[in-house]
Amino acid sequence: MTRKQPATPHKFKQKLQRQVRAWHRRLGVLSCLFILLLVVTGVALNHSSQWQLGKTAVLQPWLLDYYGITPPHHLAQFGTSQAALLIVDNRLWLDKKPILEAQHPLISATYVADFVLAMDRQQLYLFDRQGHLQETQDSSTGLPSDLEALGLEFVPQEAGTGTVMRVWLKTAAGDFQADEQLLNWTQAEPLASVTWVAPAPTVDPQWVLFARGSHLSWERVLLDLHSGRLFGAYALWLWDIVGLALAFIALSGLWLWLKK
Repeated sequence: MTRKQPATPHKFKQKLQRQVRAWHRRLGVLSCLFILLLVVTGVALNHSSQWQLGKTAVLQPWLLDYYGITPPHHLAQFGTSQAALLIVDNRLWLDKKPILEAQHPLISATYVADFVLAMDRQQLYLFDRQGHLQETQDSSTGLPSDLEALGLEFVPQEAGTGTVMRVWLKTAAGDFQADEQLLNWTQAEPLASVTWVAPAPTVDPQWVLFARGSHLSWERVLLDLHSGRLFGAYALWLWDIVGLALAFIALSGLWLWLKK
């Protein structure tokens, strides 16, 4: 009966080197997709400002559902053209550009001559056509309180030279008419029929999707994908394990190279 010879230090080193080389290959193959993911998302994030990823809304419904972003509670569209005004809860959008975030939910918005008017229950906002805020009115400036609707009245001028447009506000205390500068408000009864501004019966589905996507940018998605947060809390542990595996690949590769 022959006894098993104890492994010599040389044979032990050879066996260890084979095991390290085998695990180096296995982990390298498994980490390939992870490395590609980090490279692609890292390059994209590095050029985020040039590509405006932080300003580009996500418009994929399945991805918005995954993030739990639901349609807004209050959504109203005023106008049907590309420059339509969109109210999303307490925010106002002009041509897909946010121009106002009010303290309270907005009620109505419309174009008046060269301006844009919007209002909530207690305040009136005046913008130019480019969406720059020009003035905010409230009770301290003489604006009536408890606003309910915004109206337009077209009054014919004398000698048939055209019409004059007047702005009206419907409140819980009655109707108020603005002067030509939209500075002073006087309670009165309309002489002609007032067209009260109302939202479109239905909102364009693309506007609904845009309203949802405004809460999520592609920069945020890429950051979550790069860090692993996109896949949930447990994915962070997977990312840590893969990170350790990459460290092992680097160190084992260096060790194998030094051995040769």
